[in-house]
Amino acid sequence: MVEATSTAEALQESLNAEASDRSVLEAMVTSACEGLGVSASGSSLRSRVEALYSRAGERMREALHAGVKKAMAVVSSHYAGIDLPAVCEGYVLPDDETEA
Repeated sequence: MVEATSTAEALQESLNAEASDRSVLEAMVTSACEGLGVSASGSSLRSRVEALYSRAGERMREALHAGVKKAMAVVSSHYAGIDLPAVCEGYVLPDDETEA
């Protein structure tokens, strides 16, 4: 009987710790959703994390594109005669074989 009681108490403590951890995780995910502008009210924790992952990917792509555009603007301002539309199509080889 004493053994069953101590086992039940240990299980209750473990359950309480898990519930506490989940509450902290949910609060962190909610805060991240608010910070990234992800609307996920009433959604499950899993769907909110998936929405966060998706939004973070979008933000990284946006930052990468902005960085590339800025780099191209700097390059084109320093070097005359750069054909930016051609560069945007991919790797550009010079027309003259000696320049290649």
